[in-house]
Amino acid sequence: MTYLLAADIGGTKTLCQLADEHGRIRLQQRFPSQEFESFELLLNAFLSLPEAQGVHISSACIAVAGPVDGDSGRVTKLPWQLNARTLAEQFQIEKVQLCNDFEAVGHGIAALEPGDLDVLQQGEPNPAMPRAVIGAGTGLGQAILVPENDSWRVLPTEGGHVDFAPQTSTQQLLLEQVQKRFGHVSYDRLVCGSGLETMYLFLRDYKQIDENPQLRLAMLHGDPAAAISEYAVVHHDALSNQALDMFVSIYGAQAGNLALSVMARGGIYLAGGIVGKNIAKFRESGFMEAFLAKGRMQDLMEKMPVYVVLEPEVGLKGAHLLARKAMYN
Repeated sequence: MTYLLAADIGGTKTLCQLADEHGRIRLQQRFPSQEFESFELLLNAFLSLPEAQGVHISSACIAVAGPVDGDSGRVTKLPWQLNARTLAEQFQIEKVQLCNDFEAVGHGIAALEPGDLDVLQQGEPNPAMPRAVIGAGTGLGQAILVPENDSWRVLPTEGGHVDFAPQTSTQQLLLEQVQKRFGHVSYDRLVCGSGLETMYLFLRDYKQIDENPQLRLAMLHGDPAAAISEYAVVHHDALSNQALDMFVSIYGAQAGNLALSVMARGGIYLAGGIVGKNIAKFRESGFMEAFLAKGRMQDLMEKMPVYVVLEPEVGLKGAHLLARKAMYN
């Protein structure tokens, strides 16, 4: 039996999967991306596992958190360069293709069940109009889905790197502070894990709010964004709550920008680990208020369906579908 290889590369973690063409999984493993100098070393570790021994791989799709140009791709938040032909030769895989990670997410939406989605706004869905997907994790990914022959053509973008546009005086001060550190400030700089920490530290200093000492220790010894989220949602820490509220509002504004730019009457889908872990916050008013706040276009925004993708491995599902499709082409 031949198998398909799917991989979803992120700046924090990489998921690898071996499955047959029917989706039956033989092996799946999660790796910390930053512990490997290259994707080749990570893939070698995966294929060296006992369950992968003697397996023939007919097709592979590698989803890359960064720009892809033909057979070449690079990971934005890691010093990884990938080449499909080199990977095929090195690992003796018949066909290897690279795609943007949110291109994979876009394809993975087709594999979702109704229970994999949470509705933030029902809107007035129009299946003849585009869809869009956006998701925050280590960075901010975006893709566009255009209806084509009873299916969807997925167009990857780097739209998360557009200029951040503050909507309040406090956000303007945040922009000025971050500009001093980095120069250009994109939504990708803020709507991500490190961006949540940036907002937390900014509000701590700007509003002179005392930190919870246990939270400070958790941030020093673990994932700062995860710690801030936990203390906001579970412990109702005032500073963490304000930081997460700001994060959700800025996220909503950019999701609205994307939806408006592509007329996403087919729906806009929120993916990525941050929204899944903080869905209660996204159900509150802040996200949708910012999403809808488009002045004369608010009536149009109210017609856009807005969904949260609850399936955390939607990108891996999309990569598997693309690998399966390539096997028959």
